Amino acid sequence: MPSLRADLPLSRCAICDSVTRRSISTRRPVRFAGRVRRYTRCTACGSRSLNPMPSEAELAILYGAEYNDDAEPGPSIEGDPRADDWLLDSLAIARPDRFVDFGCGGGSLLAKVAATGVEALGFDLDSRGVAAASSASGCAVYMLASIRDHQASADVVHIGDVLEHAPFPEHVLRQACSLLRPGGTVLAQGPLEANLSVFNAALSVAALARRGRPVNLPPYHVHLVTARGQLALFARVGLTTEEFDVSDVAWPAPAQWPRAASSRLLGLFLLRRLSTAVSRLAPNRMSNRFRYRGRPPV
Repeated sequence: MPSLRADLPLSRCAICDSVTRRSISTRRPVRFAGRVRRYTRCTACGSRSLNPMPSEAELAILYGAEYNDDAEPGPSIEGDPRADDWLLDSLAIARPDRFVDFGCGGGSLLAKVAATGVEALGFDLDSRGVAAASSASGCAVYMLASIRDHQASADVVHIGDVLEHAPFPEHVLRQACSLLRPGGTVLAQGPLEANLSVFNAALSVAALARRGRPVNLPPYHVHLVTARGQLALFARVGLTTEEFDVSDVAWPAPAQWPRAASSRLLGLFLLRRLSTAVSRLAPNRMSNRFRYRGRPPV
């Protein structure tokens, strides 16, 4: 097993774009597509990225219609940490003519936005997933490959829990911004899985206890980002930040006391409650979710 303190060669961070010496993270490695992949930490922004990064072809098999079906919440786990109320309130203020959900998943958000009278469009990766989202929401949903046909056509673009899945998040963010009309608004939200927290510290201890043995799980999140890194990523594409709020949510732990549940769920619940209480001491560094509003250069 490589030393958890080993320095890796100088490289450019996919999140903050700094050229720094990266180090192996204390997060457990994953075994995927026949290779063991480790999270390496950027010493500039603290974010982690999977190394070696899966190819686009390897990741494409993970994101079909089944991915959104499997993501439905179970009875004891808080399934969707996204702040739809915040987004709908933002739209009520902005009053856009056209809204785009970039990475729309199953289309549930599109349906909510369309119900307010705003024209809602979605974009996603998989052809079957696109068809399913369109059918479920009643809105037009397109493949990402057709973005050029819709550039500069939206007033608001939402990017919800997308960037952590993309090997090249700057490219994805630029694609999303290309859909905006002049003066348009970007609304984004997602996890901050590399921020300091009691919960993340427990994950690191668990990785050490298992002596770095890889876990056999699909690497849906190829980047684990800090608040500092997330803001740097938005700045890289020229966005001007108007709002950046952080919060600490229960996900992926149970949101309520899991009666008659496994010891694992009980432990997750208690650990998350402790982590949330401690995060109030330094919310920007210790919270696990962000909400962002910004504008591209005119």
